[in-house]
Amino acid sequence: MSYWQCQYSTFSRHFCPLCLKCCQISIKRQKTMILRLLRLMFVVGTVGLAGSFAGATSVTSQNLLAENQTTPSTSSRILQINFKYNNSTSDFRKQMKDVAPRIAKAPGLRWKIWSIDEGNKEASGFYLFEDEKSLNNYVENIFNVGMRNNSAISNIVVKKFNILEDPTIVTRGPISQLK
Repeated sequence: MSYWQCQYSTFSRHFCPLCLKCCQISIKRQKTMILRLLRLMFVVGTVGLAGSFAGATSVTSQNLLAENQTTPSTSSRILQINFKYNNSTSDFRKQMKDVAPRIAKAPGLRWKIWSIDEGNKEASGFYLFEDEKSLNNYVENIFNVGMRNNSAISNIVVKKFNILEDPTIVTRGPISQLK
């Protein structure tokens, strides 16, 4: 293996990512190496630093993607519902605890994350559905019937999203169980 010495350090493969000097390497290869470096910098910036605080050693996107042996379905969808609640926070928490088992039975629902901002009396839910049909069925037949007619809830905002799978897997988003 040969090395390139620059003012910052010694790097293998005739390439220094700090000063971007290259030794007789084609322009195409330089671009490829720079793109790889940028991807690695992104992964270290978003995952590696957090991992090092937790005692992890080396984390790369390839390691994380390889650990997830199943690939999420490209048809999987995220549903986000935000709303204000008008009753007391303790009453609201009890209501949601009572409702949770029914929501868990929704066809095509993989999981739901519940969140609350008690200071603003606002709540939200993040749902993962296996496909668009299941998501739409939930919104039209379950959510609209149960929540929209609830006088304790107002300012309802419903949003649908596609999943950015690769970065979600890298940041350990809970989508690896999908097929």
